[in-house]
Amino acid sequence: MQLGHMSFSALSRYEECPRSFYLGKVRHAEEKQTWFFPIGTAVHEMIENRILKTDVTPIAEEYFYPLIEDQMKIDPIDVNWLAGGPQDDPTIRAKALDLVKRCFENALAFLEDIDVWEVEYDATGMLPGCEVPIKAFIDIIGEHKKHGPGIWDWKTGKQKPKTNLQLETYRALTLTTFPNLKYGHWAMLNPEAAQARKVDLSSVDASALGARYQKAYEQVKEKIWKANAGFHCRFCTQAPNCLIQSPGTRRAAFYDKSEEDGYPF
Repeated sequence: MQLGHMSFSALSRYEECPRSFYLGKVRHAEEKQTWFFPIGTAVHEMIENRILKTDVTPIAEEYFYPLIEDQMKIDPIDVNWLAGGPQDDPTIRAKALDLVKRCFENALAFLEDIDVWEVEYDATGMLPGCEVPIKAFIDIIGEHKKHGPGIWDWKTGKQKPKTNLQLETYRALTLTTFPNLKYGHWAMLNPEAAQARKVDLSSVDASALGARYQKAYEQVKEKIWKANAGFHCRFCTQAPNCLIQSPGTRRAAFYDKSEEDGYPF
């Protein structure tokens, strides 16, 4: 298989579970619908439009409901969608919309201290040692009153990412265009999330990152689709399409051709 590009999300998915990557990128299997993706998308779009159109106050319903309507066309039983929060009171429907509103309010508070230079900045480019471009769009590049120049990525979940791969990738791709961006920030917008410390990006090694992307790219070309079962499977949007997670189902049998398409084990 030949990919035209890589991205931090593609690398993360492949490193976490090659089978999930295969089902999404190779088989283009229909993902299980979620509540957390439209929440994040709506908040991101509201922030972007608020910055670019300072005289307009985005209305959450106008951003969130169309995304939900699109998902209803795929799976109209919305209680089956993946959702965050406790199992007996998941973040769905009105609770999900309320979270969109609260996250946006917290984003406005963040922005009060940031002189925004770039919004959704296209940092797509090459890393040393990797033969394909790395696609990347940075939420915010700017200067904070206290922390100085940096990179910000909006997060609507309760937990910050397990690794700093996303911020490190952004830094490696902006070393030339923005040489003074020494710090990255997880902008935790969820009211129940603890604020994350700034991430020191001054020692990011672009060559090491390039080698890491290339290693995954080589394995993709070799069609290595190993399934790494674990806790992450609970929130994997490809679980219904995976013979490991959904054995014996017609849907998984239709999509999961890993044994025929490559090296599944």
